[in-house]
Amino acid sequence: MKVFISVDMEGITGIADWRSVMCKEADYAEGRERMAGDVNAAIEAVLEVGADEIVVNDAHDRMTNLVISKLNPAARLITGSTKPLGMMQGVEGADAALLLGYHARMGATPAVLNHTFVGGAFSRVWLNDTEVGEAEMNAALAGYFGVPVVFISGDQTVCDLARTFIGLALRTAVVKHAIGRNAAECKHPDVTSGMIRKGVKESLEKLSEAKPVYLHPPYELVIEFLGTEMAESAAAFVGTEPVDGRTVRYRCDTMLDAHRAMRSLGMLGVFPVLLRHV
Repeated sequence: MKVFISVDMEGITGIADWRSVMCKEADYAEGRERMAGDVNAAIEAVLEVGADEIVVNDAHDRMTNLVISKLNPAARLITGSTKPLGMMQGVEGADAALLLGYHARMGATPAVLNHTFVGGAFSRVWLNDTEVGEAEMNAALAGYFGVPVVFISGDQTVCDLARTFIGLALRTAVVKHAIGRNAAECKHPDVTSGMIRKGVKESLEKLSEAKPVYLHPPYELVIEFLGTEMAESAAAFVGTEPVDGRTVRYRCDTMLDAHRAMRSLGMLGVFPVLLRHV
């Protein structure tokens, strides 16, 4: 059995502020420790059910947050960017996917550090008329490869949203209760490690109940940007059409193409902002 683990940081145990997830901030070192702790708890559970291949993908920001020497050596680590599948690099060929430390989409509340993929550009994203965040979009991409997402950890809001999109078979670990975007009631790492181990183990023991997320083609991606110039820049992407001053639409035939388009549109969207600093 191959198990794939995608690890974001905003939904990790004990984290409720940007200073814990940004590499130049004072609390980042502690955030990295908490991140490794959650991942190791998941790895322990995966090993308990007899998996013979574990791939962990660092999926936060520059994707160089996990220190390999801090991880259980039974797992392989994918680190760094840019990766063709981004947050889901390594999911191909897996029997199950786990989403650790995830956060809710922008606008969902209460939710710790909520944003949608490119937080400096995207306001809202819809996939086939359903508003999605990172958990939902990544579950759909995993489904393209025939891989079910069976577990997620984070605050109560991201877990509820993911279960609605993915299905009731999804196991969750609510490691903190969001009070606001930068505030949460957090459980101790010893407690959350047990929750993660229990949830992951149950999800893999009940793997036969899980189904990959499959959306019927064609695929329509609608992205609302934070500003007009971002949408105008993104509209240069071939096949994209403007919807209004801040929104563009893209249609394609595969979920993989929808995912690639979303990432490309995000990069085009932030381009005008980057130019101001050149």
